[in-house]
Amino acid sequence: MAGRLRRIQKEIADCQRDQASLIDLQVEDGNIMHMKGPPGTPYEGGMFQVDIVLSDTYPFQPPKVKFDTKVYHPNVSSQTGVICLDILKQQWSPVLTISSTLLSVQSLLCTPEPNDPQDAQVASQYLNDHAVFLETARFWTECYAKPTAEDALRPNGQHVLSQKGNTNNGPGFASASNYQQQPSPAFVTPPAAPVLSQEELEKQRKVQELVEMGFPADRARTFLIRAKWKTEEALEDLLSS
Repeated sequence: MAGRLRRIQKEIADCQRDQASLIDLQVEDGNIMHMKGPPGTPYEGGMFQVDIVLSDTYPFQPPKVKFDTKVYHPNVSSQTGVICLDILKQQWSPVLTISSTLLSVQSLLCTPEPNDPQDAQVASQYLNDHAVFLETARFWTECYAKPTAEDALRPNGQHVLSQKGNTNNGPGFASASNYQQQPSPAFVTPPAAPVLSQEELEKQRKVQELVEMGFPADRARTFLIRAKWKTEEALEDLLSS
């Protein structure tokens, strides 16, 4: 137990010293990791909460990792947030660390593996109708992962890991950031309201039609995207789902 706790403490210290990795670990209470969506992906601009648990068997067994924020991704369950990633299962090795685990999860957002999916429906769309996949993933990011005012005041992506078991002999929690420390602004200027095109106004009208029929707005828009904005086809899918 003492050796295990020393290793966890060393991993935290190594991450704090390693500026090249852009990861900063601090001891905190909590078990939530806030991860910024990588630039150039449909998750850009989002702040995703990920739950990471280190069991008593770590590092001989992988940490348990899942998204608490809904993510539209072939390797993440749309319902439970469970992640399909080889290093979290059979490819785990005790030489891997907290840092490499966090980086691998973020890398998965950049490079999905649709041929080894966690969500088969999303993977099929990724392979067969990529434009619709991208639109849906961006919408989910806007709908579920939009940063709060608190996140905006604290620009760093923050990672928090929970250590299960006996925590009396060492740190109970660790948080990590995959962005370099930046001074927090004194205030946040609210973004200007976007000017919507006629096409987007028409999409909003179709969403509103389904909302007035009793469907939640997020499901209405998701099913409209899947149906390529054909209202009758989206409605039929909603009624049969």
